[in-house]
Amino acid sequence: MWVGMKQKGWNLVNASPLIGPYHAPGAPKVVDLRPWDARGLAAANSAMRLLQTALPRIVIEHVGSTSVPGCDGKGILDLMVLIPVGHLNEVCAVVDCMGFQHQSGGIKHPDHRPMREGSLTFDGSVFRIHVHLVPEGSADAEMLRKFRDRLTANPELVALYVEQKRRLVDAQISDRSTYTQGKKAFIESVLKFEK
Repeated sequence: MWVGMKQKGWNLVNASPLIGPYHAPGAPKVVDLRPWDARGLAAANSAMRLLQTALPRIVIEHVGSTSVPGCDGKGILDLMVLIPVGHLNEVCAVVDCMGFQHQSGGIKHPDHRPMREGSLTFDGSVFRIHVHLVPEGSADAEMLRKFRDRLTANPELVALYVEQKRRLVDAQISDRSTYTQGKKAFIESVLKFEK
């Protein structure tokens, strides 16, 4: 397996001693509503550069609330790594070697579309990271892009999304799974929304 990775140009070096544990000291609460932080864009770019160093031929995108200017949220950097057909195990091994950890909570992602977690200290703050390992050309990849792009293009949708998240936090929901389920109907409505 490792030989195949080297031939594909994937760098299996532990390229990122900068990736810390998901539950690192100083990390924000897992369920929270924090003002959008412009540093999240730069922190995500830093994390994507680390991933790109280890996976130079893989497409990586910043998705989720931190990628949408003005979208308050948990402050977690959601990164989508697009997996070429037949290479999931190899890419997961590289990501794991970098220090990312298996998903520790929330709604468990299926084995064919796993998620890894970690953290990165950037500009004096700890940012949690979710690395979504998504098959290239899949419906999941399209959904993550479409949701990000629709929010980015429509500040009214951003305000409604933040309002929904605020209701969940005000209801003192602290469980990741319940919080995610509480956003599901809104996310589905945005994906169906036509301009």
